[in-house]
Amino acid sequence: MTRPGMKCNTSQRGFTLLEMLVAIAIFAMISLSAYQLMSAMMDARTITASVHQRMQSINTALVVLEQDFRHIVDRGLRIDGRMSSQSLFSDENMLESDDEAISFTRSQWRNPQYTLPRSELQKISYRLKEHRLERLYHYTLDPAENTEPEIRPLLDKITQLEFRFFINGSWQESFTEQNTFPQGVMVRLQLEDIGEILRVFSLPEPWGANE
Repeated sequence: MTRPGMKCNTSQRGFTLLEMLVAIAIFAMISLSAYQLMSAMMDARTITASVHQRMQSINTALVVLEQDFRHIVDRGLRIDGRMSSQSLFSDENMLESDDEAISFTRSQWRNPQYTLPRSELQKISYRLKEHRLERLYHYTLDPAENTEPEIRPLLDKITQLEFRFFINGSWQESFTEQNTFPQGVMVRLQLEDIGEILRVFSLPEPWGANE
């Protein structure tokens, strides 16, 4: 009981409106900072994944190029039943390419136990089309005239494609029928996002393939 004339103890009280507003403001600032941090981490993760995927695509394209050049053979084109003497072709007007293009024959096209009725030699071409590096090939070694090739897109965001040929100790811009078979090929790619990529591929000693 409270004795007459004594005051009640009112030490417990609620938050004032100002205190509530300050608390809400602090909580909002902390939440905003946490969101920005999480958003930055997610953006960084997305960028890292995109760069990793891009580098994988570039490496895959270079590996395919290396495999084809590693197994190049000195075999001409069969035209009207006759075999041409030139086996390597490179021209900016070939294959409807937006820049330079190249065409040659490679060996060791896998045919396990010779189950498929085809040669192990394969005609290969590379071109630049709509900023994409494309690999063109046929399922037959000497396709009929006007036969459309199969097209495999290898790499996008490319603005330039160039080939150079190491012949008799120097780099040449073109390869003609009068040249000896090159000892190496240089491939130059200009990418929109990465910049310039140069790769030099050593070619094997030429050997005739009369299939």
